[in-house]
Amino acid sequence: MTGWAKHGKGAGRRWIVAALLGAWMLTGCSKQPASSEQAGGAGQETLDQSAAPTGERGAVSAPRMPDAEATSLAPPAAGNWQAMHEPFAKATRGGEDPPANSNPPPDVTISGKPVYKIYKEVLALWDTIRFVTPDGKPIRYSAVIETDFGAIEITLRPDLAPNHVRNFVALARAGYYDGLFFDRICHDETEVEPGKVQVFDSIEAGCPLGNGDPGNGSIGYWLKPEFPVANAKVTHEPGTVGACRGMEEDSAACRFYITLCDAPFLDGNFTVFGKVTQGLEVARTIAKQPTREHEEDVAGSFRPDKPIQIKKVTIQTSVEETGR
Repeated sequence: MTGWAKHGKGAGRRWIVAALLGAWMLTGCSKQPASSEQAGGAGQETLDQSAAPTGERGAVSAPRMPDAEATSLAPPAAGNWQAMHEPFAKATRGGEDPPANSNPPPDVTISGKPVYKIYKEVLALWDTIRFVTPDGKPIRYSAVIETDFGAIEITLRPDLAPNHVRNFVALARAGYYDGLFFDRICHDETEVEPGKVQVFDSIEAGCPLGNGDPGNGSIGYWLKPEFPVANAKVTHEPGTVGACRGMEEDSAACRFYITLCDAPFLDGNFTVFGKVTQGLEVARTIAKQPTREHEEDVAGSFRPDKPIQIKKVTIQTSVEETGR
């Protein structure tokens, strides 16, 4: 991959401040609205209707619907659930042109899984992950993240970011997240104006090397952004799940964050693809664990003293009986 040599392995300060917390400090202070290009979202093409995925990891489970309010899905224009798919090559940025200051993917994850096998399985799974049945019924997806402190259930939102959901589902079914860690705990208080302090709390996970260091977070590809259309009313509130990225919009990959507070200043700058519907208290417990600072880390981003392991991520699906 000649692109790696071109961009180099160094993790410069400019990239560091573009990590989740750093980008918040940049966008939060300037309050810059999303560009018209961002508001438009990623391009889409119609997918062929096919049966829901099957197999040990991908079998459609019995209906298991979380709270209706938390899982109200906004369908695409005219209810066209088939217009929610792009092939892998179109939805991603490849290793021949990696984002600036990104590191080459490791050969093996910290949990001992060969990265090339995970990559190959994601490729194989990508087109099998459908969001509508052949007869037009929406397929809902949720993820259960089992941690040392309990389970976190996330309702995934393909109506907001189908490629990011597809990526998360494929990685989970490939077993990528099993054995990795919640590698960052973010807490920062910034005085945005005299007498007014802005607090930001989140947890981050999914680094293949388990440390969340700048430049790490990909297994060889990155996702193009999927920002909501202007009237989608998508905002960062407690339990919002989104994709960690660097300075470039198409630099999100395998890492994700869960916000623990209202953070509207992140809106339009990060792709949101889910919401915690059960277990937010588990995420808050993780955020309260002892942390340590590293001299190269951006202010407000801390490393847990002790590893906080993701034991397993399980994908669950159910078919909505009333088609849209």
